[in-house]
Amino acid sequence: MTQGDSGFRDEFSRFVAASGRWRDTEPEALLARWSTFVDQCEQGYRGDAEDYFNDLTSRNSLERALAAEELQQFPELAGLRLEVEAVDERFRALITPDAFPRIPEETWWARGLVRAGRKRLVEDLRREYGVEVTEVG
Repeated sequence: MTQGDSGFRDEFSRFVAASGRWRDTEPEALLARWSTFVDQCEQGYRGDAEDYFNDLTSRNSLERALAAEELQQFPELAGLRLEVEAVDERFRALITPDAFPRIPEETWWARGLVRAGRKRLVEDLRREYGVEVTEVG
């Protein structure tokens, strides 16, 4: 790892931690958390609605960091953006867009909702939000 990489990681982590995230503040860890969440959604998310919406916070943190003025000086940010976009593309294929129309369009990942999940998520979304998603095995 070059000094530049280390500087980026340090500044990224500092920014993400200052925005209130208490774990997975490094770019690799935050990207891995987002990617793992999308993996879980591809397989049929097993958690409940609270877990689902909590796991979405990794994408919120990534977005804030990608848009942060103080991080734009780092060339590594462009590479991270490309990796996030690749995971985003996978997630977009899994969601019903605009399931929560009151959420701003810029946060499409929270505005949309996964179309299918395991029993626990399906029942929770129905009970808590009056939303129907397909149950998968």
